[in-house]
Amino acid sequence: MRQGLIAGIIIAILSITAGVLYWQLRKTQKQNIALESEKLELENNLQALDQRILAMQQELERKDVELSEKSRKVEELSRELERAKAQIRRYEEQGRISARQAEEMRYKTEQMAYYIQKYQERIRQLEEENERLRARTAELEKQVQQKESEARQVLEEKERLEVKVKAASFLKAINFRFATLRENGKEDWDTEFRARRIQRLRICFTVLENEVAEPGTRTAYVVISDPTNKVITNFAQSSGYFTVMDTEQPFSTKAAFNYTRSAQEVCATYDRPEDQELYRGTYQVIVYCEGVEIGRGQFQVK
Repeated sequence: MRQGLIAGIIIAILSITAGVLYWQLRKTQKQNIALESEKLELENNLQALDQRILAMQQELERKDVELSEKSRKVEELSRELERAKAQIRRYEEQGRISARQAEEMRYKTEQMAYYIQKYQERIRQLEEENERLRARTAELEKQVQQKESEARQVLEEKERLEVKVKAASFLKAINFRFATLRENGKEDWDTEFRARRIQRLRICFTVLENEVAEPGTRTAYVVISDPTNKVITNFAQSSGYFTVMDTEQPFSTKAAFNYTRSAQEVCATYDRPEDQELYRGTYQVIVYCEGVEIGRGQFQVK
């Protein structure tokens, strides 16, 4: 019986010991699983961080991303890397990862730190290049503005010269003479005429010499205005319309002549309609050629 009691006690002790060992084994297994999970999470975090750092290299080469944005992302990666290093040290001190695993992770983070440093240096280089480009662009813009200003001055000078040449090429008419024509062809030259005597009026003027003007056929348009400033016309004979300053206006008569750059007299004849009344007073005669006024004269009607 004594032997049976001892055997029972031994069995009880073994059972308790087995239970304690099993509980400790389960606890150790749970701890190992938790540590393995933490290690895996840390490795995954490092791997994701590594991928982001490598992706940064491509982003640095993109020109559509502002340098300030690139710099911000690099600084953010640097802060995350420091947090990862601190986590590795903490896990190593707490025994959650082995010394070998900690060393491998530190080596990996050092590689990441190296790339981040290179990226920061690259960003500084890009900023310096941008600064040089901005300075160069400003200089080029200044040169372009200067060249444009010079080009405008040359163009303005050219236009002024063209205006001067054009103005110089205009003909000039002086020495206006007037005569009434009789039926027998006799000319009565004067500056004062009786209205009843004016049936056909001859207007002559001298076109001056001009070496700048191009030789060739010209048309002189003669505009005769009565004392009320009304243009007298005879559209059945010699009158019509011509253009001055993009505006059409009537002329009394006209004369075609061949200009040879030498002084020459040009004459035109105005035939008065039978029903046209001529008022007493001063009549203005203006001659136009090539759209500009070239001379004027006047006569009196009594």
